[in-house]
Amino acid sequence: MSEIPTGQKTVHVPMVSGGIDSTVAAAVAHEQANKIDFIAYLDTGTGLDENREYVEELADHLGTQLWTLRTHEQYEEMVEEQGFPGPSKHIIMYNRLKERQISKLATVTGDKELVTWTGLRKAESPAREKNTERVADQERWTMVSPIAEWTKEDCKEYIDEHDLPKNDLWNTLGRSGDCFCGAYASPEEKLDLRAAGCEYQAEWIESLEECVTTGDEKEMWGWGALSESERRSVRAEKDDGQITLCSHCDFSPEE
Repeated sequence: MSEIPTGQKTVHVPMVSGGIDSTVAAAVAHEQANKIDFIAYLDTGTGLDENREYVEELADHLGTQLWTLRTHEQYEEMVEEQGFPGPSKHIIMYNRLKERQISKLATVTGDKELVTWTGLRKAESPAREKNTERVADQERWTMVSPIAEWTKEDCKEYIDEHDLPKNDLWNTLGRSGDCFCGAYASPEEKLDLRAAGCEYQAEWIESLEECVTTGDEKEMWGWGALSESERRSVRAEKDDGQITLCSHCDFSPEE
């Protein structure tokens, strides 16, 4: 296992999304590193205001600066030109909305080595189990995952024991609200947004759906989690000229 880089020639930056795992990782970094220089929030241009405000609260609690790394890519322009992304385009969305900002951060640090601290955990998925290392060398920075072996329950206990501020979205939405590119989302998440008091975000998504088309069909946000029959059903519901002709269509899995 590689050692965590230390010394005056390093810059330690927890990457905080507003979620439980990255919150814990930032606090652990604050304990384990000689110092953290600041925490960074990747502003995708698609996130919730409430989530960004929570990250600001966390930075105050940790007594450190917050750097908001805002993408210069316009999500609205991207989907108007290319349609809403599905799972196969998630890596493209990640690169354009997030990773490029970390690369710029690596450039800003100059001759110092950038050390990013993340909340990756092996228990999250089989892919994470296989690919997550506590210390991993990236092309332009070193990535530290201090809670790689932790469970979700471990994270919750740490938050309580250290009296860390909690994001209201964890309970109302069930996750952080840093990114709504929709690559792996379901249209039903718009209902979740409304239930969480984030009506403005659901309305923003729906306004995009009104102006994004493929051929003669209206595009939908969050189609990546749907089967083909579900996609046809939702498209029919969104097409005013088809509603009466397709009244038998329902939002049911493909048989």
